[in-house]
Amino acid sequence: MRGFFEPPPPPGQEPGPRNPAGGEPQHRPDRQHAARPVWNLHLESAGTNVPARFLTESPMLTVLAVEDLCWQAATEDWKHRRPHRWRRQAREAWLAEGAQLEAKADRLRQMADDVLAQL
Repeated sequence: MRGFFEPPPPPGQEPGPRNPAGGEPQHRPDRQHAARPVWNLHLESAGTNVPARFLTESPMLTVLAVEDLCWQAATEDWKHRRPHRWRRQAREAWLAEGAQLEAKADRLRQMADDVLAQL
């Protein structure tokens, strides 16, 4: 299912029209950007971007977004708790927890494929 959506635009601001007096670019009205998709949601575990408007269309996507956010927080916490190599038992427990997080990421990827296929 990956690859179904268009890739997000590159980071950074697009140059807008210049102010006739020089200086900063003028703000362009939103109606000029209405044809472009809005990428407000990135599902890190699935490695895909989803337009935010789909959140209102699919309650399961909302659940997926929350689960993905929880997974991201748990993964960041896990990375920062890496024990030293000489603490063998702590390191084995840490690696087992990492395997559980990876299994959860796999389940979230599958869930994302299922939910996005229904949209």
